[in-house]
Amino acid sequence: MKTANIQTALETITRNRYQDSSKKRGGDGVIYTRVSSQEQAQNNGSLEVQSKYCNNYAATHSITIKEYFGGTYESAKTDGRKEFQRMLEYVKKHKNISYIIVFNYDRFSRSGAAASHLSEELSKQGITVKSVTQDIDTSTAIGRLQENFFHMLNNFDNRLKSDRTTINTREVMLKGYWPYATPMGYKNLKPKHRACFHEYVITEEGKHLKRGFQMVADGKCQFKEVVEFLSRRGVRITKTSFRHVFSNPFYAGYVTGRLVGGKLIKGQHPALVDVKTFMKVQDILNDNPIAGVPKVS
Repeated sequence: MKTANIQTALETITRNRYQDSSKKRGGDGVIYTRVSSQEQAQNNGSLEVQSKYCNNYAATHSITIKEYFGGTYESAKTDGRKEFQRMLEYVKKHKNISYIIVFNYDRFSRSGAAASHLSEELSKQGITVKSVTQDIDTSTAIGRLQENFFHMLNNFDNRLKSDRTTINTREVMLKGYWPYATPMGYKNLKPKHRACFHEYVITEEGKHLKRGFQMVADGKCQFKEVVEFLSRRGVRITKTSFRHVFSNPFYAGYVTGRLVGGKLIKGQHPALVDVKTFMKVQDILNDNPIAGVPKVS
């Protein structure tokens, strides 16, 4: 055999040897998949895609999958997720588990430094977190650095999204729209749309609540009588929630909140009561504070 051919043959053997060793990891592992919301879990097929890629990775690297976790929606902002914790308990209990396989490191966690610490603790127990789409060798110092970088980057991305959401929510409120849960007595006709497209109408419950406001404003009834009046008509208000409901400026046609610094902004929704009636109610509430409930100024 010519020298050139021998050299080529040796290179081929060496290359195949290293390729094979990188694939044939072997051992037992588990697969964890997740999405962030119920809508994603039901509609976009991401869970199936994650599972497919993780299973293919396991087969390629001769890893025997002993259990599956996740398969549902769980936020990765913290590591207190139900399925995530169930997986951690499993791998710590079953000493034969060597791998936790995820589609991407952000499926494992977005908690930044906490995720890096958790990964390090798992590593001490002989468990490696393997990302199918970010396959790095975490047994080396540079590989561990890369993994930590991914965890910090995912956390940064999460915080960035949170900042953007806060800014967008504030802008929506400044325009008079309510971006949160629909208050008692109203129905949102477009609940699946963005807040700027919400359309509120006053319900039968709202009409009874309006009568409750008028009863308080007249000053002739005790709070208990108002609660009983509303209860007989299916409007459930407790002693604790009474002040919270009757001091909510939403019912006077305004929106407010921490994001807008407590500023009152004329809302895009119909008012349940006029401002004069609402202010009378506030005066009476302030003169008769309910025990255990902060006084509203």
